Amino acid sequence: MKHKTFFLFSVVLVMTLLGAALAPQTVYARSGGGNGTLTASGDGLAGIRGNGTVTVSGNGILWIKDHAGDASIQVSGSGVRRELPNGWIRYTGFQGQAVVSGSAVTVALSGYSIELQASGSGKFVLRGNGTYSVEKDGEIVVSGVWTEEAQVLNIP
Repeated sequence: MKHKTFFLFSVVLVMTLLGAALAPQTVYARSGGGNGTLTASGDGLAGIRGNGTVTVSGNGILWIKDHAGDASIQVSGSGVRRELPNGWIRYTGFQGQAVVSGSAVTVALSGYSIELQASGSGKFVLRGNGTYSVEKDGEIVVSGVWTEEAQVLNIP
């Protein structure tokens, strides 16, 4: 029962956070058009919405959405793929790696042993236990730890 409750909580949290906190009008960082690179690893929830390339690996439930219709999506490993009516692609029982590139994409993984790297601009959310850093022009501009309260941050 505890596992089922956690699963339902994760689904609701991902859809809420990625739908509201990362809404299209707030996607792009106010950084003068620059790009950055996010590196994050941990257990919990890691999600990003923006433009560029996202590489994520780990175990859990993977969600992908191509908002602009121009994404390149490559998924390897195992998991049950399901295309949802609202444009989301969901992989349950995901164990593997996904590489997603596009001008307006959302990628989220809820689970464990998450490794995420994203280059481009946008916003990201992290919840759980882990570390992250954002690099721009060869310098780390921000770093920190994942928390139990979801954080929404910019990739400059």
